[in-house]
Amino acid sequence: MEATTSVRLIYVSRMTEACDVTAIEEILNVSRKKNAVRHITGMLCYDPAFFMQCLEGPKDAVNDLYRDIARDSRHTNVTLLAYHVIEERMFDGWSMAFVRASDLDAQTLRKFGRGKLDPFALSPDHARDLVIDIFTQKREQLRDQMDSRAP
Repeated sequence: MEATTSVRLIYVSRMTEACDVTAIEEILNVSRKKNAVRHITGMLCYDPAFFMQCLEGPKDAVNDLYRDIARDSRHTNVTLLAYHVIEERMFDGWSMAFVRASDLDAQTLRKFGRGKLDPFALSPDHARDLVIDIFTQKREQLRDQMDSRAP
């Protein structure tokens, strides 16, 4: 039996007026349930101006989810930043971690922007590096976040 190819997809989008705090909570709740069934893991980085999301999992499942996201009326300017076949997941076991961009440290903001993060301007390599930096910086916070949701 052939192993399923796993991918990491990183995209950014602008939020529409339909996407308020209640909508973000709903997105997280629904994502966490559906992603667990689809074997998708990842992280959502929120800023009042954008979403940046990393999705990891089986290629077909991630591609299908990305198509759904691109059609979602709560997003506009959905832009694919990076897409790679991966050997190992970064967010293994985390159906959808959540980070506020405002919680990123000043060093990260300087490294990937000029004090203000603009993920639309990131190259594929920089998008991946930013996700790695967020994961490294927020690993314990994200682990606690996901552990608190465990049954």
